[in-house]
Amino acid sequence: MNLFEDLPELSPVQFFGLTAESLFLRHTLKPEKSHLLPSTSELLDEETFADVYTAWNFEKLCFYVAVHRPFQKIGEGDFRNGDSIELFIDTRDLKTKGVVTRFCHHFVFFPVETQNFYGREVTRFRNEDTHRLCHPEDLQITPDLDKDSYRIAIEIPAHCLHGYDPLSFSRIGFTYRINRFGGRPQHFAVSSDEYEIPQHPATWGTLKLLKDE
Repeated sequence: MNLFEDLPELSPVQFFGLTAESLFLRHTLKPEKSHLLPSTSELLDEETFADVYTAWNFEKLCFYVAVHRPFQKIGEGDFRNGDSIELFIDTRDLKTKGVVTRFCHHFVFFPVETQNFYGREVTRFRNEDTHRLCHPEDLQITPDLDKDSYRIAIEIPAHCLHGYDPLSFSRIGFTYRINRFGGRPQHFAVSSDEYEIPQHPATWGTLKLLKDE
């Protein structure tokens, strides 16, 4: 019997981990090169069809996602089957923990309103780590669609991020999954072909929160 036959095939990024930088934000996040996250699609053997920008300050985390494909539809029954953006955040970057902790967050966002919201938190905790999920109305989401593409500006306020304390913890765990109707998703750092991403925060990448000088 091969003891390793059930293990997924690891990509290079899993051996070395992935760290990217997120710059301090004074004003509105714009799609500028200095805020652009690196693409890991080549390492994960997948297509790049979106650009993701990020920034932070003490009041919030900000993301700007530009998808270079037209919006088609929201997934029925499972948002992963349609156009959606998932963000995974661990405010303490606890890579030594093999399970979801109270510092982990899983958000999903949509380019059109669905069930009276554009985004919400969908984190699934273990019983001992449960805390109240962020209210959808607290998330600031601005979609912009045209016939060939769409963009979503996202602001997640600090009070929606349990344990968010950039003064004391200047690194956060982070990954994303950008889903599209009729096509394979785009990931950052780890592929859902290899792991059940929401349940394995130790595989997420790391964002270094660079303070303003």
